[in-house]
Amino acid sequence: MIVNKSMYPLQTGFSAISRMQDALGTLQKQLGSGQKASNLSEMGRDLPMSLSVRARLSKIEGYSANIDTVNLRLSFLDNSMSRFDAIEGEARSAAMTGQYGTDGINLATGPGLSTARFDEIVTMLNEQVAGRYLFGGKATDKAPLPDSTTLLNGAGGKLGFTGLRDLRQAADGVNDAAAPGRLTSTIDPLTPAVVNLTEDGSHPFGFKLSTISTTAPTTINVSGPTLTDPLDPTSAKQMGVEFTGLPTPGQVVSIGLTMPDGTETQVKLTATADNPPAAGAFTIDADPAIMASNFQAALDKSLGTAARTDLKAASTFAAANDFFSEDGVPRIPAGGPPATSLAPDATDSAIHWYTGEVGTPGDNPRQSITAATDETSKVDYGVRANESGFLRLIRSQAAMAVSDYPSEGDVRAKYDGDRVAAMGLPEGAGRDSALAAYEAKVAGEYRESTGFFDGMAQRQLSELSEGHNSEAGSIEIITMQMGVAHGALESASKRHDDYKTQLENLLSDTEGIDENETAMSILALQTRLQASYQVTSMVSQLSLVNYLR
Repeated sequence: MIVNKSMYPLQTGFSAISRMQDALGTLQKQLGSGQKASNLSEMGRDLPMSLSVRARLSKIEGYSANIDTVNLRLSFLDNSMSRFDAIEGEARSAAMTGQYGTDGINLATGPGLSTARFDEIVTMLNEQVAGRYLFGGKATDKAPLPDSTTLLNGAGGKLGFTGLRDLRQAADGVNDAAAPGRLTSTIDPLTPAVVNLTEDGSHPFGFKLSTISTTAPTTINVSGPTLTDPLDPTSAKQMGVEFTGLPTPGQVVSIGLTMPDGTETQVKLTATADNPPAAGAFTIDADPAIMASNFQAALDKSLGTAARTDLKAASTFAAANDFFSEDGVPRIPAGGPPATSLAPDATDSAIHWYTGEVGTPGDNPRQSITAATDETSKVDYGVRANESGFLRLIRSQAAMAVSDYPSEGDVRAKYDGDRVAAMGLPEGAGRDSALAAYEAKVAGEYRESTGFFDGMAQRQLSELSEGHNSEAGSIEIITMQMGVAHGALESASKRHDDYKTQLENLLSDTEGIDENETAMSILALQTRLQASYQVTSMVSQLSLVNYLR
């Protein structure tokens, strides 16, 4: 019979010690890493909670990154909007009616300053952040506008704004000496005391007859405006002035005219006994036919002056509306000549100023670009360069940039040959008359220059008036909406930070350890392991042989 040397069950003892050693190793790793497990498979019953919290934290990180990106874009937009508002204020201050500056300095510097502002506006509207353009709505991959030089002067054989402005002024009859503003005055030989003023057709160009009145109702009969064809409501209009007696000097005939941009002007002709009469006056005469002829001459001259001042300014701003349209497609005078209609550029003969997202009538440009801030909230921050605030800035500065206003010195230089010729005449009435004619030319043309400047300045002030601040798409409204978006982002960011802190604490509780508890467990396990080693050592030495005597 074989008797075992040891009666102690070694396999069982070593197995228990091995398990304690594994447990000690696990506790040591936990103490070193601060985590309950080194991989998800070791998480046990805490695994579902760990996965859920980590998934939520991952979403928060994504939203936070999105918020940071949008905040960067909004900061650029905010700086741009502040500068747009400043440019608006600068433009209002730069051109004031009647403010020509010393020696007409404002007349000389106005176009250059407007060109610089226009260039800055275009540059900012083509702003991009990290390859993404900010002012084209959903179209973020390309600049929404051509450069400022192309917009003003054209390129590749296509008309720019300057070229379209010239077409529009020609269509409006700005420089038409025979029919200024496309109005024609006539005297029928059968009624020599009657002057008729007639539009040249039904179209959107030139002066439109609006009102007529007189302060001499007993000696001057006025009529109209009436249709040239009473059966056709779209026919042209006409007015009549009939002289039935001798007006008193100082009495006035006033003709109201509507211009292409919807504004009104008046031509006033004052009766006078002077011959020749001053500008804006007609010489009275006992013969009604002669007086009608005098009135017609004065009317034609005043219409010409109004065409080269008020109408020219209105035509320039109308051209700005035609070229810088909301849909980016220029409207070009068509038909004729002279032109009879405005038509969208179907032949691609002009530069299309805006190639970003146009949108649909009544939609909200802000919603063209959105950013999610969490599962249920989003921020809208899209901006389009064709919104009303930008259009007012672009149109007004383009119109001012392409317009020239000769100073008195410029006008004198233009007619200096007349002065030299007059001075070359012998002293006497001939020289005096020639010099007076020279001075009259200078004064008349300089009045037209300042009149044109005043018309342009008045329209710029109207376009950039603070009264437009409450309109949808104004610089101020867009700035406010960007501020609201920025505030929403800040609120979402703070909300995410607070929630993230809570989730991280929960994840720490789920995946982390209590270091004190783990250290105590290690000490306890160490004590048990040492005791096991000692007991195993002693018991393993027991043998029945040692007790058989």
